[in-house]
Amino acid sequence: MKDRIGPALGAYVFGVLGVFLVLAPWTEVWERSTFVLAGTPAGAWLRSGFARGLVTGIGILDLVVAFQEGAELWRRMRSGDGGEPR
Repeated sequence: MKDRIGPALGAYVFGVLGVFLVLAPWTEVWERSTFVLAGTPAGAWLRSGFARGLVTGIGILDLVVAFQEGAELWRRMRSGDGGEPR
């Protein structure tokens, strides 16, 4: 059971974080959170397409990790190698 918790938690955390990072830069959430920095060079950079694409790319990488963790969990469950006492 303990060997299943790690991959399940990893898949969940990376999946949620990945979805957020993929979607957030292109919504009003991003605009509101960067409004404080609007007059600074950092604010201009954060509103650029490059920065938004960079954050989206990191989100996609998180989704890949989530998928790998989920696949590992699925493999353990199917093979019966889940650390369960026999």
